[in-house]
Amino acid sequence: MRISNFELVETKGSRPTDWVYIANVDMEEGVLWWKTKKTREIRREFAGFWYFSDTGAFTPVFQVEKLARLWTAKTGQRC
Repeated sequence: MRISNFELVETKGSRPTDWVYIANVDMEEGVLWWKTKKTREIRREFAGFWYFSDTGAFTPVFQVEKLARLWTAKTGQRC
């Protein structure tokens, strides 16, 4: 599984302790000719980890955290 193209969509909440970050990522799965690529929504709550909105499963080991840091460095938006 490869995750790429992090894009912060929305930040909900009125103060930092109840903010919920919502983002989209592209996820590529499979091997050789059977690769599939789809866009999935992920979320993160205050002081939590990123998880997929549709299944509730956590994202793979720090892939999204690295992309989120890169997004913050490029755009200045916190996530």
